[in-house]
Amino acid sequence: MRRLTNRKKLRGGHTQLRRVARWRAQHLEPDWSALEHFGVTYVKLWVDPWFRFPCREPPAWVRRELLAGLLDIHAAWARAAAGRNDVAYLALWLGWPHFVDSQVVMASPERAQMYRTMFTPAEPRPLPPGLALQDPRLDTLQWQTGLDEVFLSSEEVAARLSWLRRPHRVLTLDVGEPLYALQRGHVWVGRQGGEA
Repeated sequence: MRRLTNRKKLRGGHTQLRRVARWRAQHLEPDWSALEHFGVTYVKLWVDPWFRFPCREPPAWVRRELLAGLLDIHAAWARAAAGRNDVAYLALWLGWPHFVDSQVVMASPERAQMYRTMFTPAEPRPLPPGLALQDPRLDTLQWQTGLDEVFLSSEEVAARLSWLRRPHRVLTLDVGEPLYALQRGHVWVGRQGGEA
């Protein structure tokens, strides 16, 4: 199986920028019906072709535009949610080195606690240089660092014991076999200063 790398040029730079601009414009308004029905609404980096490639990260020039779009969406959602009682959680999640997993999340009071404790807390770290220097608006948010983990069963780990060389924790469940949490990277959760 061939590994996908960023060294292979993806053609159509202007098309890429148009897709990012279209994605940004489509998501500036929160999906209030989803928030009412499911208790959560979110927007991920659903920009073709980056969301459909496994293990492929966009190059820096696309990542810069995607980050600016996420910040614009977060700011627009913060303005739209101001004064509403049905919004208790609004955050920007930035993943590194898996930037394509970044998203903006808004949750109702019933689901807010789940999203506040979504990630295992990690030692506070500054944003990675690949993100921190991209946009000065990142400094306006309060950041918490969490672990980006993937959860595997004993059978999955037994099939590839080399995974245990990576940082991991073992969780014991009430129903029997252990669950392995392998660290993929870190997630920075950015929220406005006045939010609970």
